[in-house]
Amino acid sequence: MDVQKIANLFLIFVLIAAGISLVIGFVVAVRSTNYKKGYISTFISSVFFLIIIVSWYNKASSNVFMGTIPWILNVIAVIIVLPLYLLVARFIFKKVTKGQKGTNEKISG
Repeated sequence: MDVQKIANLFLIFVLIAAGISLVIGFVVAVRSTNYKKGYISTFISSVFFLIIIVSWYNKASSNVFMGTIPWILNVIAVIIVLPLYLLVARFIFKKVTKGQKGTNEKISG
């Protein structure tokens, strides 16, 4: 593999992991009707996936001898975007569970 293909795979894996983490958090938030539980599950799963992906990226880039600067820039960019992603996920879960709580109260009340 060449350097560009490894960098592209890194970004693809990060996007897939973000999607999976968002689905996990959404399911937990909807089932528990608690946005904090969904947020925490998204946070834990996204950090877990990030550790796995960065370790793969480290091994793959060292096999191809990718320079230090592109490696650091890619990893730092993902780490900078992670809090923004988590913040957006928190607002989504809060909005979804707020609507559910109102619906559940109307049905049971």
